[in-house]
Amino acid sequence: MHEIETKVLNVDKEEVKEKLKALGAKEIQNTRLVIDWYGPKGLTHEGDDPWYLRIRTSTGGKSEISWKSLPEITGNTRHSDEINISVGDAILAGKLFENVGIEHYAHQEKDRASFLLKDWQFDLDQYPGMPAYLEIEGKSHEHVQEAIKILGLEDHKSIGEGERVLIKKEYELDWFNMRF
Repeated sequence: MHEIETKVLNVDKEEVKEKLKALGAKEIQNTRLVIDWYGPKGLTHEGDDPWYLRIRTSTGGKSEISWKSLPEITGNTRHSDEINISVGDAILAGKLFENVGIEHYAHQEKDRASFLLKDWQFDLDQYPGMPAYLEIEGKSHEHVQEAIKILGLEDHKSIGEGERVLIKKEYELDWFNMRF
């Protein structure tokens, strides 16, 4: 699977939800996510990551392992390959990673409301200690830009970098440990 997305920063969550619903978007998820990151031992600096591996668990107990390739940034969109696998037990999956030499190096919690509209997925994310942002996933860079215009968010800053860059550089928070 190939993922093309951007993050629109500092959005009003309720206003964006109302706009999406008015456009006919279907809400598909409203949950708190717990995300644990794993990688080769000794990852301490941004850019050391050869790939990204995470275990993400929703409030309802659904867990998923995701592997992502290093991204390619085009303007304000991020392009990466991604593989997702549902797992029954996130704790055992983490223990498996650690037992084969893959290190647990970060933990986050965030609230997420997700919507589908036509060929777009919209994720409204809120981490502790920072403003909400809207992640827009589409078929191409141009397709993502179209969604920004439809929602009237052209005046908001948008970035293609991942949460790590967003949290550390934009908000100067500790990406490695974010808890409510």
